[in-house]
Amino acid sequence: MTADGKTTRRGTAESVIIIVLIAACFTLGCLGGDKPSEEAPKTSSGTWVPPERAYVKSIDTSRLLLGAPSDAAITIFNNGNETVMKERIVMTAVAVKMDDWKVNMALKTKSEEEKTETYELEFSEQIKSKESCELAAQFNLPAKIETDIGKVLISGIYHATIKVYADDTLIGTKEMDLHLKE
Repeated sequence: MTADGKTTRRGTAESVIIIVLIAACFTLGCLGGDKPSEEAPKTSSGTWVPPERAYVKSIDTSRLLLGAPSDAAITIFNNGNETVMKERIVMTAVAVKMDDWKVNMALKTKSEEEKTETYELEFSEQIKSKESCELAAQFNLPAKIETDIGKVLISGIYHATIKVYADDTLIGTKEMDLHLKE
């Protein structure tokens, strides 16, 4: 009742709305009863658990040099239930900036295709379930290339993309900028 003796339905309407909202939440699962997400499985300690398939554990490119055989170490962990029978590594390097300013000026006149090199390596390591394997992806990157103006040193910054495949399935990609030198 109000001060003038009339009754109001405001309190009753608010109560009905609240009851309807609570019932809707329970029905749609917004309150409690939610099952955990399957996208990012967690262990009891709350850490992320990788998917049940092979994945790239690490990629180390610190040993890549120009003008000498060099390698990138790629570690694959097989978290799946089946043995991985073949692996493939594809590295694409795009020249971004050369150390020599004259070569850098010439680079600016080149197309994306002319600035890009792709290397593909295949392996046949058998990586059993719950085991890891380090692959040494060996590259023989030239220090100099022949151009219109003669041989030029190509040390500089490259944008590299490394894609790793296990049994023809892409399991990891890493993009990075590398400063390659002799």
